[in-house]
Amino acid sequence: MKVRQTIFALGSLLACAAYLEAQTAARRPQREVDIGAAQAPLSDAERVDLDKAVTKHDYTAEKAVLDKALAENPKSFEMLILIGRLAYLEKHPADAADALGRAGKIKELTEQDRMTLALACEFSQQPKRAREELLKLTEMAPKNAEYAYLLGRIDSQNQQTEAAAGEFAKAIKLDPNLVRAYEDLGALQEQEGHVEEAQKTYEAGANVNRKLTVPWEWSPLDLGVLELKANNFASAEKLFREALRYNPRFGWGHYYMGELLQKQGHPAEAIGELKEAVVDDPRLRQAWLALGREFARQNNKAEADRCIAIFKKLEAQQNEIKGRKN
Repeated sequence: MKVRQTIFALGSLLACAAYLEAQTAARRPQREVDIGAAQAPLSDAERVDLDKAVTKHDYTAEKAVLDKALAENPKSFEMLILIGRLAYLEKHPADAADALGRAGKIKELTEQDRMTLALACEFSQQPKRAREELLKLTEMAPKNAEYAYLLGRIDSQNQQTEAAAGEFAKAIKLDPNLVRAYEDLGALQEQEGHVEEAQKTYEAGANVNRKLTVPWEWSPLDLGVLELKANNFASAEKLFREALRYNPRFGWGHYYMGELLQKQGHPAEAIGELKEAVVDDPRLRQAWLALGREFARQNNKAEADRCIAIFKKLEAQQNEIKGRKN
């Protein structure tokens, strides 16, 4: 399944933030824990101003304070660490990568800060740098499944399919409960036309996922989409309902349920699911397109035109993002 790969490849910062929240919460720097402000050479006035800016999540004000302090202490490792961590938390990965990279030239980064640097490089479209930092992390902690997984993700984005598959398989071996590794490995296998292998990988991931305290909605969905493509409607429906049980407001889950119902000849129910999809995820352009087509089949031209117009607007925005990236 290519949906998650597409999200990451398009560089959506929101998607990246969601990934980080779910996958690396235990390792990422957190404002409420320690951003390094106590160690940085800030004046009392600068600390007060920074605290006010952080409370408001005002990155422009935060940056003004920190840039001034850095100009006064241009070689301060602690100041660069503070800037890098805060920029990352405020979702400015390019600034984070710059500051942490400069800090790393002064002194060896901690494992946590190097992880932040690697992710910041990835999210700011610097895959080569991200890979270099992840390779350093795998050398530091060769049994860390998360690092192997992230390295596989970078290789996958760079279309290094064989290397990526090897890293995902390694991540699964190191941590059999790392569900995302099963999903991304299955996506690669499917992409390469190895459907039977993908099915087995997705099934293994779905079985692991069901045993987790908080199951992930994408796991049954990926397997369900494979079943839908094979016209195994009963299996697909069961899996889509499982995904929606884990997350009732999962836009992609409602979208694929709508596609299934449309194929089964239940247009009214399909429209209901597609409407739910765009309510849960208003930027899900595939659902707007499917909804427009369903309304067109019912000769509801006004609603069909409205949905198609929204789809075209979202498509244009997505193409603009891709153009800027290229």
